[in-house]
Formats: sequence, structure tokens, C-alpha cells
Amino acid sequence: MRKTLWAGRIMMALGVIHLVLMTGLAYKHVPGWFGLELWDPKADPTSIQPSLGAFWSSYGSFSVPLLLLGAFTVHQGRRGVPVPRFVGWGVGLWALGGAYLLEPTPFVLALIPAILILKDRSPREDQATAAPNTSPTK
Repeated sequence: MRKTLWAGRIMMALGVIHLVLMTGLAYKHVPGWFGLELWDPKADPTSIQPSLGAFWSSYGSFSVPLLLLGAFTVHQGRRGVPVPRFVGWGVGLWALGGAYLLEPTPFVLALIPAILILKDRSPREDQATAAPNTSPTK
């Protein structure tokens, strides 16, 4: 479960770094968020206003869910419970898609925890692959 712990820690770090960095860059727009600038019914929905772009690149971004997924992954790893492989595949495909659409990008860093999740194995999985069931049948 060591790889799972590292995967969770990396996801948490990526979430925190993104949230802090992008919120720091968006700080001048934060007061407008509380003044309902994000809900302008006259705004063209196909053109992003600076305040809306700042929101979606900071607080409204993937950073909080990634931080929570990382914390859950660490929790599972500490308990010795494997994280389902679909989490690794999902994070990996999301990272590849983001990297393809926006390059250069730090999206590729999310491949690290995805691979760690996919490569980590629980003791049960190791036993199942090492010693297949050889019990006699009647």
C-alpha cells in the first residue's frame, strides 16, 4: 500500500498547490464573486469574463476534488485497503486528456499518482496471483 499512500499524497499536494497558486493569482476578483459577478444574465456564455475565468481556474477548478480524492486514497492506503483500479485509470485518462488539450501543462503530473494506484497491489491480490487455488474438487 506504499504506492497508494504516495499516490494520495501527490494528489493532495497537486490539489493544494493549484488551489493556493491560482487563488493567489485570482485574488483581485474574489470580492466580485461575493457581489454576484459570476451570475451576470446579460453576459455572453461563450466568452469568459475575467472574474468567471479566475473562479474556474481557482476555487471552481479540479483542485478541491483532487485534494479530497488524495485524502481518501491516503486513508485507504493506511488501512491497507486498495483503491479501485478505475480511480487510477480515471485520473490517468483525465491527465492525458488535459495534457493533450493544453500543452505545456502540469496535467502530466497527475499521471504519477495514476500509475502508482495502478501498480500498487493489496496483499490479497499478491496471494491470489502467486498461489492459485489448488484445492481438490469432488
